[in-house]
Amino acid sequence: MHKFGDCSFCGGEVQNDLVELDYRYKGNLYIFKEVPAGVCQQCGEKYLIGKVSREIERRINAREKWNKTINVPLNIFSEVVPT
Repeated sequence: MHKFGDCSFCGGEVQNDLVELDYRYKGNLYIFKEVPAGVCQQCGEKYLIGKVSREIERRINAREKWNKTINVPLNIFSEVVPT
């Protein structure tokens, strides 16, 4: 367990939890489940300790076998939106 202190965005209490994390790295999207993190109980902001961040990047760079691969819809939003 890590003591995070108060949220730097809203001042709320940050508690330890396991979260799902969408992580973008070098143009790719990776999804991690059950990541230990601090979560603000007021605004939902997530905080990672350095050890966890380094492990995420190590797993991506090691190109380890992933548990699952999913397709994600992509839409390019370059059109002018009518008002």
